[in-house]
Amino acid sequence: MSINQHQFEQLTEMGISLWQYRTPKSVNDTVQTQSSSYLDIDLNQLGQQQLFNDILLATGLTIGEISHQDDHLNLGLFNWYFTSTSSERQIQWLEQQLITPAITEISKSPALKKQLWQLLAKQIQ
Repeated sequence: MSINQHQFEQLTEMGISLWQYRTPKSVNDTVQTQSSSYLDIDLNQLGQQQLFNDILLATGLTIGEISHQDDHLNLGLFNWYFTSTSSERQIQWLEQQLITPAITEISKSPALKKQLWQLLAKQIQ
């Protein structure tokens, strides 16, 4: 069944989520393309950031439950990547992968904080 954009927006406003087919290749290409711009993660330094601790608290996790991978954090529910690309000061969610600017950048920007909290509230219920 196909619907038009107006119908899609109305259903979305009512809280009805719709599944859309996407080729897995496009998501993998996006992650692979961005992988060169991912930041190295220092878990000890992140643990000292109040915003990071608040996010862990909101997701019901402790820092001991997080596993540190090469270029991301595995939080069990999702993988969190930090990007260094300043032109993409935007937060993205792609198939259980959260892609954000550095936590220090997020903590400086009310708009990014709001976007992150809304995205987490929507994705993790």
